[in-house]
Amino acid sequence: MSITVETLKSKVIIFLNKNNISNKSKILVAYSGGPDSSALLWLLNDIKDDIGFAISALYVNHGIRSELEMSNEIQQVKSITNSLNIKIEFENIEHGFIKSESIRTGRSIEDLARKYRYSFLDKFKKNSNATHIAMGHTLDDQRETLIMRFFQGSGIYGLAGIPEKRDIIIRPLLKVDKNELKDYLKLNSIPYVIDKTNLDTVYLRNKIRLKLIPVIEDIFPGYKKSIGIFSEKMDMIRSALSENDKIPDIYVTENGDSWFFKSDYINLPEYLQVEIIYKSWDIWENKPFNRLPYKFLSNAIGYTSGKASNIILDGYNCRLIRDKERLIWKRVVVVSDKKSYLRVITVGEYELFPGFYLKIEEKSEFEKDVIWFNREKLSSPLLVRSRISGDRINLAEGIKPIKKLFNDWGVMPDERWKIPVIEDRKGILAVIGKPFGYSNRIAFNYKNCRENTVNLVISANYMENISE
Repeated sequence: MSITVETLKSKVIIFLNKNNISNKSKILVAYSGGPDSSALLWLLNDIKDDIGFAISALYVNHGIRSELEMSNEIQQVKSITNSLNIKIEFENIEHGFIKSESIRTGRSIEDLARKYRYSFLDKFKKNSNATHIAMGHTLDDQRETLIMRFFQGSGIYGLAGIPEKRDIIIRPLLKVDKNELKDYLKLNSIPYVIDKTNLDTVYLRNKIRLKLIPVIEDIFPGYKKSIGIFSEKMDMIRSALSENDKIPDIYVTENGDSWFFKSDYINLPEYLQVEIIYKSWDIWENKPFNRLPYKFLSNAIGYTSGKASNIILDGYNCRLIRDKERLIWKRVVVVSDKKSYLRVITVGEYELFPGFYLKIEEKSEFEKDVIWFNREKLSSPLLVRSRISGDRINLAEGIKPIKKLFNDWGVMPDERWKIPVIEDRKGILAVIGKPFGYSNRIAFNYKNCRENTVNLVISANYMENISE
């Protein structure tokens, strides 16, 4: 038997012993059929008789890829688990459901897929009486997560990285490099499937792995070791803080709104106030976006019960409000009327108001005078809406208030709500004026970013013969 196999088995056994996996343990493996989870399944199956624990598996079809591709993959997964005599359960999400939910809620496909995956794991854990859920995260996943969280401005808890163990979730391969797993799979002729979406850079993690990390590695060849040391330091700080300070409990209402006690929050030091706001946001089921900027959330730091207003945070279609003794997240529903509109948009056709249609298409070739954006440079969700007070767009001549732009065009005040403003999470991308006899204006940083990739092309049609 090769040294690679013995080394890997040793690492996993040490992990299992450290986390009290015994002959009474029942491990539910999150199995996708990919290389990481396949290596995990084989290693645990190889070790189970030595320790005496039991294994079962769960496969979740997220309904994102084509039905033919998924059907072939599921058949291969069944064949693999049958060969190991491992019981596996399957959970199928309706094809296209997650994508439609992403459009409806503004949350990323990655975030929603993770949400449903973990909910199914929890359900099957209870049904199978599993004591642990094993995930196939590797050291490469840890590095990608730390890079992503650093650039997203995470705090100490986030920069400590993915934990090896959290509650009943265990990650036996978290300190194993993916190349070690590839060698293990090859040496033992272990079959696995390839998820083609892992090469699609529309997903943030793929973009980091395929585009950003090669640049980092070129500039900092020793980045892997440095990131590992950084994570260990942050974890030590997190542990030290946890010994002295504890984030108070966060609760969830029956309709999915998260909340915590006002008195708990007021008495926290500021760095823990930040953490409880982030944590409560993360577990809030009704949040309109996946993430919010720190600049917005930081407005709640230092809140005291002496403040007159019951609204602590207000923006991004949500509010953190004081409700008696609670601080609770509430979603603000934007009600469209004939004088305003707000829509989350993706590929398709939309009627924004009677007679006015907006069409979004994916194209690589298109006319020069249309509005288009490189899909990979957008930060979901993409919105179309009426102008609101304070809107500004970054043009070649500088940042310009949209109100002044409309003044320059000579748009009548009672007609201004009709002219569409396009924005993503980074800001305003364009103002569509052409259907109304004006010019289209595109944000300067998006105007000249044509690449050989898929673009979102936006066209509008104003049918004036249809009365309002």
